[in-house]
Amino acid sequence: MSVLDDFARIRFYRKRASEFELLADTEVSPDVRLRYRIVARHYRDLADRDEQADKARMAARIERLRLQRQGAAKQSTGSDTRFLLLAAE
Repeated sequence: MSVLDDFARIRFYRKRASEFELLADTEVSPDVRLRYRIVARHYRDLADRDEQADKARMAARIERLRLQRQGAAKQSTGSDTRFLLLAAE
């Protein structure tokens, strides 16, 4: 899935949670009100978990890119040193 799909899914979960909270606010029956609030909580939990998973994926990707950049910098430094040694001969 793309990052855009992840954001859309998280937004959908939060919107659904809000809708169920509004239903609970207008419901007369305490039992039904409680069920609406439980469903809303589940949608909020889904949104929170997806958001945390997205942050973890992004942190892992940033770390991989950082390590690649460090590896590329080390390789370029090594080739520069060899060039200078050859030029000095």
